[in-house]
Amino acid sequence: MTEGLRQVAIRLSEQVLPPNDPAHGTPDRVLRRLATIDMPEGHASWEQTDYGHPGRFNPWQPRGVSPSLEAKFTRLQTAVEAAGALLD
Repeated sequence: MTEGLRQVAIRLSEQVLPPNDPAHGTPDRVLRRLATIDMPEGHASWEQTDYGHPGRFNPWQPRGVSPSLEAKFTRLQTAVEAAGALLD
C-alpha cells in the first residue's frame, strides 16, 4: 500500500431468496441486501430485506460493527442507506 493512502471500500449486493429458503422460512420469496464497509480502522456490515411485506424494504439492520468504528456509526449507516438507494 502507498504510504499515506487511506481507503474506504463499500460493497453492496442484492439477492432473491426463494420461498421456504432456510435463511427466512416463509412461503414468500425474500429480497435481501447486504452491505459492508471496510476501513483502515475496521469493518461494518448491514442487512436489509423485504421480509414480511414483499416489495417494501425494512430499515437497514447492523450485522456487525467493529468497536473502533462505533463513533462513526451514524455516518456509516448514512453511507449504507445512500448506497442502497442506488439499487432502487
